[in-house]
Parts: sequence; structure tokens; C-alpha cells
Amino acid sequence: MEELVRAISPGFGERLKEERERLGMSQTALAEVAGIKRMAQGQYESELRSPTVRYLSLVAAVGVDTQYLLFGMRGIQLTASQRGLEKKAFQLVEGYARQQPDGQLGAEGRYAMFELLRAYLSQHLDDEGQPQANLAELLAGLGSHSMV
Repeated sequence: MEELVRAISPGFGERLKEERERLGMSQTALAEVAGIKRMAQGQYESELRSPTVRYLSLVAAVGVDTQYLLFGMRGIQLTASQRGLEKKAFQLVEGYARQQPDGQLGAEGRYAMFELLRAYLSQHLDDEGQPQANLAELLAGLGSHSMV
């Protein structure tokens, strides 16, 4: 157990506490979100125990900056609508890739599509987060262009 605790970068517990407080949550509230007891949350913050990947995933879902927790560097903070927009863009890229003759699209092509769709969606979503324009037409037009 001691070896596992040493694997976490120094200051992890303090950063976890900072993130919890930034989100306005008590130890109990964050523990409940992560499916653990308040005592375990306190042990993570005092670096007596190491959190699991499941814990990190669950706290990230409520806004904890896991890049900051693990590496001490702030990640890009996205709003819920920005995360939703990126998720929608990613889903569209995956759908487009599956429609290719070989069912695949290279990494550069996926990235280019993602950037294009993210930019497009950021300008064309309605109040419910739905595209205002016909994305099928946009994707059909892109189908005639070669992607890496």
C-alpha cells in the first residue's frame, strides 16, 4: 500500500481538496458522487489511501479536473454545453467513419472532421442543443472529399 501511495504525485491530496472546495462540495457530497464513504474521501485527501480509476472517472463527471489532480497542471475547463457539443461532434465523426468504404477513417481525418464539426455545431445549435441546419447535407458534401 505504501508503494501505491508514493506513485501519486506529491500534493495530490491537497489538490483533491482544492477541487472539492472549488466545486462547493463537502467531503460527504463528493464521496457520495464517487460511491465511497466520507472516511475514504478524507483518506484520499490526506494521501493515506490511493483512489481507484473508477473514483477518478466518477469525480471527473461532476467537474473535478483530473489532469490537475494527477499532474498538478490545469486542464481546459469546459462547460456542460461545451462537453455536450464535443460529444456530439465525436459521435458524428464516428458515424462518418463507419460510412467510409472500408469503415475506417485515419487519425488525421478524424481530427479534421472533429474540428470542422465542433466549429459548425458551436454556431448552429438551438437552445436544446440540436443542430439548426441539416447535418446530413454537410456530411454528404464532405463525403466527396478525401480524408486521411
